[in-house]
Amino acid sequence: LDRDFFESMIRTPLHVPIHWIYNVLMEIRGGHSPNSYSYRVYEDMTLQFIVFMGTCVFVFFLLWVLTNVCKVCKRCCLFPWEMKWWGRLVISFDNLTYWVWFWTSFFWIGFNIYLAVSPAQFHFNNVGMMSFMVVATFLNYALIVTNSMRFSIMESVDANEIAFLSMDNIWRANQLFFMVGPIQGFSVFTGTRNFLYYLMYGQDIGGWAGGDLTQVSIMIVKYWTSMIIVASCVCWIYLFASHPTADEYQSRRPGCIIFSFIAMDVLHPCVYLWTLGNNLSNEEAAKMHFSAKICSTRWWKKFWSDTLLNECITNIFRYVAPVYNFMLPILVFYNSYFGVSAGFTLVAVGAGH
Repeated sequence: LDRDFFESMIRTPLHVPIHWIYNVLMEIRGGHSPNSYSYRVYEDMTLQFIVFMGTCVFVFFLLWVLTNVCKVCKRCCLFPWEMKWWGRLVISFDNLTYWVWFWTSFFWIGFNIYLAVSPAQFHFNNVGMMSFMVVATFLNYALIVTNSMRFSIMESVDANEIAFLSMDNIWRANQLFFMVGPIQGFSVFTGTRNFLYYLMYGQDIGGWAGGDLTQVSIMIVKYWTSMIIVASCVCWIYLFASHPTADEYQSRRPGCIIFSFIAMDVLHPCVYLWTLGNNLSNEEAAKMHFSAKICSTRWWKKFWSDTLLNECITNIFRYVAPVYNFMLPILVFYNSYFGVSAGFTLVAVGAGH
């Protein structure tokens, strides 16, 4: 927008209500803090947000008008003439381009590791960040619930059963985000390489020639989830071994806590993949001596499988992810260093990403 147009048509009429809201918030907060900016900065941010939302509403309105105009001449027009078509096109576009964002899981894991090992400084209002996280949590679970209920209703119609939402839907949504990144990255790399082979050498790429794809995927997920769990333990060890100051400890501890929650999400599938195919029976394990158990890979697989993959521990892990997502806004109010990592992790993980 032109600067003069912005000042005369947007800032001037909205200055009075924005200034009034600003004063009310300052009274609630108890005045300015050493980290507060001038009123002009907050007014500019508010006006920019209003312009952005107004632009989105205006573009959507134009799209709605154009769609209804095309409905009149739909016989000779290939343009969508119903709004539900746009929804289907958006879903199709997301399905075709989701692989472009495979790197986001790597970024968020790396970002949390960085916050766990390096002190950081952030300046924001706790109440504002907590409000943002509450909204992000609500939208995240609203997407998960509606998506799960949609498929549950479709299945219930086919099977004549009652639709329900289980905690597995929420738990698997958290696991999926951090587990599929390496597989998607491997698929992008392999597909690009095969296409270049076809383009430059004319090599046939009609079939998979790299071995058993299932075993490759299992190995990728197995070592990736193991790295996350080991890195979480190393972050805690480094936190205490580096003898941080009180301020550094307050800054780095939230990163370790959030990264530990991520590790707990992937612990269950990691143990399952490492113990997959173990056939040691209880009778054979009971006959083994202590020294034989310590040196036996089969016994260790059975031990961790029985310890972590039983029904009780599985139910605990199933409820951990929803609980800590609801607890994060409260932790932000208690400690502001939870804000950036926890807030944007809520946006990135699950249906919210």
